[in-house]
Amino acid sequence: MNRLGTALLAAVEAVVTVGVGLGIALVPLTLLWGFEYGLQVDWDVFWKAAGSIWLVGHGVDVTFVLGAAAAKASGVSGAADPISITLAALGFAVVTAWLGARAGRRFAETEHRVTGILVGTGITALLGLGIALSATSAASRPTVWQAVVLPALWFGIPALVAAEVCRGRRSMPADPVTGRVLDQLHRVPEVWRAVAGFGLRAGTAATAVVVAVAGVLVGLLLFGSFAEVITLYERSHAEVVGGVALTVGQLAFLPDFVGWAVAWLVGPGFAIGTGTTVSPISTVLGPIPALPVFGALPASGHTFGLLWVLVPVVAGFAAGGLLRPRLVRALGADDGPLLRAVAGVATGIVAGLLTGGIAWLSSGSFGPGRLADVGPDALVVGLFAALEVGVPAAVALAIGQDLVRLPERPWNRERWHEAETPADTAASSAAAEGSLLDALDRAGAGRTTDVHRFVVTEAHEPVTRAEDDRDDHDRDDPRPAEDDVALPEWAQTGAPATSAAGPTSADTRTPAASGSRVGSIRDRLRGAADGVKDRADDLRVRADLRNRAEDLRNRAEDLRSRAGSLRDRVTGADAERTHSTPDDRPDLHRPERPEVAGARLDEQAAFPWSTEEFVAGRHDDEPTPPAAEPKRWDTTDQVPEDELPWWRRPKG
Repeated sequence: MNRLGTALLAAVEAVVTVGVGLGIALVPLTLLWGFEYGLQVDWDVFWKAAGSIWLVGHGVDVTFVLGAAAAKASGVSGAADPISITLAALGFAVVTAWLGARAGRRFAETEHRVTGILVGTGITALLGLGIALSATSAASRPTVWQAVVLPALWFGIPALVAAEVCRGRRSMPADPVTGRVLDQLHRVPEVWRAVAGFGLRAGTAATAVVVAVAGVLVGLLLFGSFAEVITLYERSHAEVVGGVALTVGQLAFLPDFVGWAVAWLVGPGFAIGTGTTVSPISTVLGPIPALPVFGALPASGHTFGLLWVLVPVVAGFAAGGLLRPRLVRALGADDGPLLRAVAGVATGIVAGLLTGGIAWLSSGSFGPGRLADVGPDALVVGLFAALEVGVPAAVALAIGQDLVRLPERPWNRERWHEAETPADTAASSAAAEGSLLDALDRAGAGRTTDVHRFVVTEAHEPVTRAEDDRDDHDRDDPRPAEDDVALPEWAQTGAPATSAAGPTSADTRTPAASGSRVGSIRDRLRGAADGVKDRADDLRVRADLRNRAEDLRNRAEDLRSRAGSLRDRVTGADAERTHSTPDDRPDLHRPERPEVAGARLDEQAAFPWSTEEFVAGRHDDEPTPPAAEPKRWDTTDQVPEDELPWWRRPKG
């Protein structure tokens, strides 16, 4: 896909992303406009409400102004003043981030992923600007610059992360911006990169565990408080369509409820209005909005509420213990208690930042008066999370095999270290000199690199005769006895070299003698290779002859079938034959006799009264010429041997 095609794809992805999020808010409001209000109100009011809800879902501050009658009917102090809503309905932001990540994976499949990310982010910013301008009225005023920036960030950051992850998995080249970032990261010492990477992995894993437990806890609370939730639905007096719109609005705040549960598990808890608190130790609530989901809030503190604080503690300990081998391998020789402690601190910092960020996103203003303070305190929650995760992670890295390093072995292959010859094997190494393995080792054969080297120790004794075979043979005579079989020269590699002057020890061997021995071994190996090549050529010739023999056999079969067809035409056997099974007797289907010494042998009749003789005019009343010598009859067909076909005559 070219650059223009990638840009068009990014524009379509951005439009679909914004359209899906906006439709989630607009469809229930449109149904409410048609069924509850009977189309008596301008649809533009519901469009502006949907736009404001979509912008609030992405963290854009929207200021609402209630009329005097509506403010008086609400019964909330300060309702007549402008109400700033800063609590984000993170459900819309999650949808945008999810669709942005899917778009980023599609951009990674093209050669212009940077273009796709930039165009998609820009189109999202333009659409946010358009929605903010269209939703501005006397009753609602969104912050325009936030409407341009925040939705674009919720789309662009997940798209960028997903595209880079796909690029790394597929080993695709990095773009110029990513290449510069990677170059800057590579300038950091490897030890500190290993520590920072461990902290990022372990802190993210621990935070993910806490968020997962918080989500399960929210589901259990809603299921356990089902009666209270239904009671609040009934008190709202909302019809079917109104109930659907109310449910969609609460689902949009479901990620915020999970963030509040995270703060509750960490310990500080959260607030729903000024002067309220909901924590594992105690719960103090005042007047709260009559939303059905608030029926799941605990009415008071729990006796064993502090046990829930063990969730981040156990998560930090488990993350540090499970990822400890990765840190040890990454540090290598620099591994030590100090660096492990620093890695634990980095884990706590990452967990504190992530947990504090979740608390910050899920807090803000939800209405006038005391509802201006809703959600957890991000700074306090982050500090508590850093301590509860970082300290157990440092303990997990310190206990157990503190100073024991794992073998330096990468994930995909083993590493062999060169072994040194011990001192007690010096004698055996000296005895092995003069062997074939020693010559190959000194010549460099069999050794590829310094890393892949194996030490082989062999001991070879000179070839001697048994004592019982030397009855009357002179022991000093080096010549072999008559019953001995002399070994060939190439097989005597295990014995020490000898010369005309007598045996020569390994200590007196000169470099020239070693070179000549290596040369002779090389010549033997070359001779063996030539022998294998000759053998291969011989086999190739035999295969050629076999193919030619097969060709001659096929030609003989063809000639035999033609001769049978010709005989049937002459004798009329085709008409007299009552069955179609061919007669495979060799005397009826004879192949052509090959030429011998340039001349063709005479054809021999298969029977004394052959078809050719009958056609030529021979009759039964003609006298048979006397035989010069008695004929020998074949025992199978009772035919004289001299009248048998040439291929059936006795040999010799």
